[in-house]
Amino acid sequence: MSETLETSSERAVDETLPEMVQSFLRGGGKLENITLHAHGKWSHEGCDFENERIARLFSRSVSRTEGGTWVLTIGRFTYPIEVEDTGYFVQQVDLSTQPPTLTLSDESEEPLDPSTLTYASGGRLYCEIKGGEFRARFMRQPYYKVAEHMEEKEGKIVLTLGDQEHALAHMGDE
Repeated sequence: MSETLETSSERAVDETLPEMVQSFLRGGGKLENITLHAHGKWSHEGCDFENERIARLFSRSVSRTEGGTWVLTIGRFTYPIEVEDTGYFVQQVDLSTQPPTLTLSDESEEPLDPSTLTYASGGRLYCEIKGGEFRARFMRQPYYKVAEHMEEKEGKIVLTLGDQEHALAHMGDE
């Protein structure tokens, strides 16, 4: 699934964006492209960000308008962005806690609800976060940590944590 920024010429302007941004887009303004890639890296006009502090600031500032547009919100500043896959990533997972604990790309921590895990072809693992409002993609290191506890049983991928088994939902190719 690709959740991309569409310009005002491609669809109606999101009415839940700040009025200043709506006016700019309706007036034919073109936004510079800021992209959060499917592998969790940021780019501006096709060039990867090299400054880690800016990338971390952007990762902490991702949100979505009620109209569904992904944006960066930094103070009073709101800027629409392109998100290739999902706006959040699991950076770390601690399976020794009960329930397991996630560290997310916005530097927050929250418990993992194993019942929300979904597996997609190509080794992509996702879970719901922020009370089910968003999904997060597991980065490589936490994915491998969880994968050590996964196996295929009767055609399903099953995660075993302690004495509990959780069948992972499978997403088709998106």
